[in-house]
Amino acid sequence: MALSKGSVERSVLALSAILSFLPNYQTQAHALAADEAADEKVDDTDKPAAKAVNEKILPLINDAYKEIGRGEATKAVKTLVKALTIDPDSITARRYLAFAMVQTKSYVPALSQMQKLNKITPMNAFDWYVFGEAYAGAGAVDHSLSCYEQALLITPAYHAARGGAVKALVKKGLFAQALQEADKGVPYASDSVVKKYYAALRQGVRDAETYQKDSIRLGSTRGVSQELMEEQASKPVLINPSMSEGDN
Repeated sequence: MALSKGSVERSVLALSAILSFLPNYQTQAHALAADEAADEKVDDTDKPAAKAVNEKILPLINDAYKEIGRGEATKAVKTLVKALTIDPDSITARRYLAFAMVQTKSYVPALSQMQKLNKITPMNAFDWYVFGEAYAGAGAVDHSLSCYEQALLITPAYHAARGGAVKALVKKGLFAQALQEADKGVPYASDSVVKKYYAALRQGVRDAETYQKDSIRLGSTRGVSQELMEEQASKPVLINPSMSEGDN
């Protein structure tokens, strides 16, 4: 049976209800060692040479890391905007400004920051992940999926990016492919927390598919209730996007 636009939209709503309990990504403050250790390396054929973090903004970046780690993304945005006022060329400040903007659901501004970042430095796995999250939040599913795939090409064990790819596939109504994508991450699951994450993610996809089938069968938006989906969903599984992932 061909999927109608309405049925896909209903399944997307179902997935949102289910998966909101699963990835619940939380960030931590990270040391600046990767940023301070050496000048950032770039392909000098079409990119300007990057520079070490400006010492004048190091305290601001430290503060922003701590604010993001405490879940105070709105404060982090203000802190990082201040840092970029001092040094508009700071890759680190712009990278985490985009991430903080995603956390505050300011998706279009985050996209703008990522587009600027893409012009001044090669994108690492974390950058593509943030790009994907910004596109996903802005409703550009195909673009978000492409970004997650780029992140996974760089780092196949990037669990947060794979989770994003799985959700994007479900939003497109591609449940079988979503399950296959989740399965690709299992071999990289090195501990019980990540294994639980993939199990919960996979169950979320199946629940969303069931919801869609029930909706089609009943000819309405009924089907599995949100309360039931919430009961079926696993407890939150914390997967850290790892802001230091590929930091230059």
